[in-house]
Amino acid sequence: MNLSSLHNVTKLRAFAAGRNHCVILPIVRRAAGMATQATPTVPEVYTTSEDPEVLAFQQHQKTAARPSPAEDARTMMGLARFGVLSTVSVREDARGLPLGSVVEFAVDGSGSPIFAVSSLSSHTRDLKEDGRASLTVMAPGFQGVKDSRFTLQGRVRQVEDEDKGPLRQAFLTKYPDAFWVDFQDFKWFIMDEIAVGRYNGGFAMAKKLTPEEYSSARMDPVSPFSVPVCSHMNFDHKDDMKAMIRHYVGMQVEDVTMLDLDRLGINFDVKFKDQAFKLRLPYPQPVEDRKAIKEAIVTMTRAAASTASAGSSNA
Repeated sequence: MNLSSLHNVTKLRAFAAGRNHCVILPIVRRAAGMATQATPTVPEVYTTSEDPEVLAFQQHQKTAARPSPAEDARTMMGLARFGVLSTVSVREDARGLPLGSVVEFAVDGSGSPIFAVSSLSSHTRDLKEDGRASLTVMAPGFQGVKDSRFTLQGRVRQVEDEDKGPLRQAFLTKYPDAFWVDFQDFKWFIMDEIAVGRYNGGFAMAKKLTPEEYSSARMDPVSPFSVPVCSHMNFDHKDDMKAMIRHYVGMQVEDVTMLDLDRLGINFDVKFKDQAFKLRLPYPQPVEDRKAIKEAIVTMTRAAASTASAGSSNA
């Protein structure tokens, strides 16, 4: 990599860190058997630019309200249907090596993961001998490293049958059809000794969370409504979303997809001058339920329509 390319990457990291915004880092790929490397162009929105729309985007994203990493982590843990449980293998052919298993889990009131696992599973045998483990989850709709993920590291212990009541209730609340948890060979475990949480919201958005930061945060109250609201908006209101971005950000995007939402705002995937990137749009004020989401979006679309109407009148 030459000095010019290194300087651009340094500026990109600084820009992303300063804006707490998810950046898609171009990846240099080496073709098999080839010594040459392709150098993708860094999108203009993440570099120094004189384009007034790009400058407006950069300025807007600096202060766009968003959940804290701890809140985002608790939300991912609450919404995820599966996670990767990594244990320390006790099998003779792989003793001491990590073993990753896809498992279902629930969380208790403090965010501690709860597992109902078969005694026949390798990871169950691992946990009985060595409770050191990690659990990795990904945000809904995860497609790659530009999207959020979270890992908890700690110790998992087995819970005896006489104490399993609260764990069973939490698990069946999330998975009401999980009748197999009452099979004789299924045992209950909980990671209630958390060492550290490792959050990654995308490029330049990594943060280490203490057990206290993680357990004291709350799951976003409106995140369960994200999928139906986004589906409706993407199907019926593309032009309204473009108008909202034009009104609040000052950027005329060519295409837009609503990715997800939370109590503070909405995340979009947009296309601008053949560049694709994420854009954050806060609500006028925080929301706490589905009705408030609708009211906020209606307010924003009306404000955008009013601005567009005024512009047409003055043209």
